[in-house]
Amino acid sequence: MAYTYKADLDRVKKNIACFRIDWSPFILMDRFLIHGIVPSDGGIFQVFQKINGALELIMVERAFYGGLRNRIRELIDPLYMGYNPFKKEIQEGECYVRYALVRLQDDMDDLMYYYTGKESTGRYKDILVDEKENLQIRKNP
Repeated sequence: MAYTYKADLDRVKKNIACFRIDWSPFILMDRFLIHGIVPSDGGIFQVFQKINGALELIMVERAFYGGLRNRIRELIDPLYMGYNPFKKEIQEGECYVRYALVRLQDDMDDLMYYYTGKESTGRYKDILVDEKENLQIRKNP
């Protein structure tokens, strides 16, 4: 099953973007699981830390060049020297990731604006997102 997104074209005509995000199941941030499950395609992902039995969102990011698999593996690599503001939490805690494939960089930018408030493309007056949650935890590739 492809965990992806789609746009509602009727609303786009009215200058309102309505995306539907089909999230993957949660995956433990383990290099073997990430390598076996996560595709090397572009998309967005969310990192959650398990705190007192609940998953707390700590990070939302996009991955285009190199793909989702490579960016998530960078985050869990203890030798990675690049940007990782949550390195301590990811290394020391129990963290999970989920992702959705996104084909276009402009759509990724608009979705990141919705989730983080970062700069949008300016293509739309309003951005709405309908999320299809998959609350399962995937434990094998």
